[in-house]
Amino acid sequence: MMPKNSDLSKEITYVDAIPEKASFLVPEEGSLKLLLASFGKLKDLEIEVSVKKNGTFQGAFADFSSFSGKVILNVRLLGEGASCDWHLASMASKEEKKSFLTSVIHEAPHTTARMSNYGIAREKSFLTFAGTSEILHGSRQSVTRQDAKIIVFDCTADGLASPILKISENDVDASHAAVVGRLNEEHLFYLESRGIGEEEAKRLIALGYLKPIENFFSDQSLVARIDSAIEGGI
Repeated sequence: MMPKNSDLSKEITYVDAIPEKASFLVPEEGSLKLLLASFGKLKDLEIEVSVKKNGTFQGAFADFSSFSGKVILNVRLLGEGASCDWHLASMASKEEKKSFLTSVIHEAPHTTARMSNYGIAREKSFLTFAGTSEILHGSRQSVTRQDAKIIVFDCTADGLASPILKISENDVDASHAAVVGRLNEEHLFYLESRGIGEEEAKRLIALGYLKPIENFFSDQSLVARIDSAIEGGI
């Protein structure tokens, strides 16, 4: 059975033991903060979130797991004033093939959504961020934004950022940004010219790139684990 939550306001944290299928309902005027962190083995995940009038969904996923597969997040903004704020930081290494598929459907006026996905691909891995933002007819004055950025650390690794906008209403604000690129050689050279070794320079760049995910976690022991996972992955 899929775990469900319909309390008015709740914060839920999963560390490693993340349900493979989960469904959440955010009631009117309610809020849900969903925090995910993975450091070991991970299976395919599918998460569904429905947000009613003036409800708020905030989610963050610190992914430092070892797996090849898909993580699917589907969010429906059902009522006027509903909002979604989703953030992901992921690192892929070895021969992993990780795909993160996120969709947000605006089904009512004055709804807002923001997605940010940041990742690092190393060794022979392939990292995919695919996001779909859909604003249905009648969902006027809704705002949706996607950001997807992947740094490819090694020449044998690769990444794909694929944002999609589906807009059926004129009076909206919809935008996206997607970047996949190699490690900035100028940044690397700058740090090395200051006496920092290549591996240490890469570590510092990775920390600066993925560390902001920690801002969504209040448990300092978990923040320390995320720090160690970032440093250990480089």
